Amino acid sequence: MSSSISTQDTLDRNAGAPLWTQFRDVVRSKILQGELAVGAKLPTEAEFGEQYGISRIVVREALADLVRNGLIYKIRGQGAFVSARERDEDFVSTVLGFSDEMARKGRTVRTQVLMQELRAPTAQEASSLALTDADMVVALKRLRSVDGELQLLVETAVPADLAPGLHRARLENRSLYDVLRRQYGLRIVRAERWIDAVAPDAQTCELLGMASAEPLLRIESIAYGSNGRPLEYYRALHRCKSSRLHVQTTT
Repeated sequence: MSSSISTQDTLDRNAGAPLWTQFRDVVRSKILQGELAVGAKLPTEAEFGEQYGISRIVVREALADLVRNGLIYKIRGQGAFVSARERDEDFVSTVLGFSDEMARKGRTVRTQVLMQELRAPTAQEASSLALTDADMVVALKRLRSVDGELQLLVETAVPADLAPGLHRARLENRSLYDVLRRQYGLRIVRAERWIDAVAPDAQTCELLGMASAEPLLRIESIAYGSNGRPLEYYRALHRCKSSRLHVQTTT
């Protein structure tokens, strides 16, 4: 049975925008605002056409655009349905950090610390953080969820001389960047990040609660303080099944 849709939103035939874009925006708004629930079956093209006084061609063009943008999907012979809504995540293009950026959007982040220790840096960590063989790092491995969904597996290294005692700090369900700011006066002002796609191993699938392997985005980051010194190096594996990474660029 199709979900009913209120038709209090009217289409303006005298507007500059084509009818199909107006209709698409009406349906899109109802999906994003939750009036149409995830998995709900949409009215047929004929039913939409009758409700809004538009042709099936107009309806078909609008629905095709919603399919392209991942808001709905179609099953042959059964109709169109509302997809699980993707969430745009901006942490990769900001210096706020994952927890801070999610909190700004009203999302609930949970962090499980899998490993937290003081040790010598790996070759990659030493190179990224401009350390010598005599230097030490605080190494972290954390599993992070957003709104109850496991989403991120992160391995982080911070120069130990910049954050003495960090390997003993309580970091469960806390923002690392907030701890670095409050306890050590360290503020990240810029970062370099590299992103590629990887296939997870069996252990990663288990940690991220994946029944079967799915491609993950690997994010590698070097973050810097105001004096130009590297403060943090991390590698993260990110599930993007129900979210997208958003990057904003400026000239």
